[in-house]
Amino acid sequence: MDKSTSVITKEQVMPFFEKWDALKPEIQQLYDEKHSGAAELMRSAIADYEQLLEVCAPAGGSDRRTKMEPLNGEERLQFIKDKVISPFALIQLSLLYMELRKKIARFIGT
Repeated sequence: MDKSTSVITKEQVMPFFEKWDALKPEIQQLYDEKHSGAAELMRSAIADYEQLLEVCAPAGGSDRRTKMEPLNGEERLQFIKDKVISPFALIQLSLLYMELRKKIARFIGT
C-alpha cells in the first residue's frame, strides 16, 4: 500500500466544506427558480472543489483506497461541468463533497 508523508489538517479543509454548506442552499433555490445564476454559482463551487482536491492530493496515495478523491471522481466531475445548468449537477457535486468529506475524515479523524 502506498504510504504518504504529507498530512492534511482539519484547518486546511474545513473552510471548503463550510463554504459549500453555505452555498448549496442558495444554488438549490436558484435551480428551483430556474434562475441563470445557478450555473455561475455552480462554477464557483466546482472551482472550490477542485482546489480542495489539490489541498488533499499530497496526503493521499495513488490507489483508489488511499487516493483523496471519491470513486470515479474525475468522470463525475466532468459530468457536473458538462451539465452545470441541470439540477442533477448540484446533486452530483453534493455527493462528491460528501464522499470526499468522509474520506478525509478517515485520514484526519474528524
